[in-house]
Amino acid sequence: MRVRLLLAFVVATAVAAPASGALAAAGRRDADVPAGAKGDLLVTFAGAGGGSYRYHEPAQGAPAACRSPDTTYTETDSYRWSYRFLLAPSGGTSEVPLATLGGGQLAGTEQLAQCGAAAALTSTCTQALAPPGPANEGDLAYPTVSVGAAGRLVTVGALGELITATTEPSCSGLDVLAPNPVEGFEELQASVSFDRAALESAGVVRRRFTMGESGLYAGVALSGSCSGAGCQLRDCTQAPAPAPAAPLAGCSFSEDYSGTIEVALVR
Repeated sequence: MRVRLLLAFVVATAVAAPASGALAAAGRRDADVPAGAKGDLLVTFAGAGGGSYRYHEPAQGAPAACRSPDTTYTETDSYRWSYRFLLAPSGGTSEVPLATLGGGQLAGTEQLAQCGAAAALTSTCTQALAPPGPANEGDLAYPTVSVGAAGRLVTVGALGELITATTEPSCSGLDVLAPNPVEGFEELQASVSFDRAALESAGVVRRRFTMGESGLYAGVALSGSCSGAGCQLRDCTQAPAPAPAAPLAGCSFSEDYSGTIEVALVR
């Protein structure tokens, strides 16, 4: 199973402050740069999310010969995350966060149809989620924040994700954790905007965000459903129905994310 949390940030600002070495120190950790230089920006993204996914596919063949004529997979997920970055006010990109925190759990149950005298087989599994490690630094799994001048408007966002932990899934029954095929469970974006003057005046600005409709890429949804002979269990979309004799199927999923994006001006 690869349910992942993908976060997209774009930070645009033109805060009037002295130049600093924050970008040059992008690879340093909190122990090296505990507070940042005067004028630097500390960007913190934190929040929580969750969702559900279910598909149902009737068994092939004569239903009368099956005690449980279904193949069903149901999953529920929950997670929390937080990333912190130190950036110079002059703009640039921080490719290494000062801190990455996060975790969550996937819980999935799969029932496989068994015909004749055999009862259905069931597999129930849980899998831990965790922030990406240093091995992920070169790909989209690793958090990133960018800063660029954009007049008086400050727009904040980020790139990162939660991935399955290195521990093996904990299962009972068939000991099989089914993969979740829906793209919406893996990708999302979040961003907020505010006036630069608010940051200069208060020294810190925090904005809430909620995502529940679209994913990181165009055409990727965070919810959907389908049913009938044309239901595609891969992404819960409705395709042209095949022959009337094909078995009916059902699929649904939903995902939501909410939290805060905070920008603090080091003084």
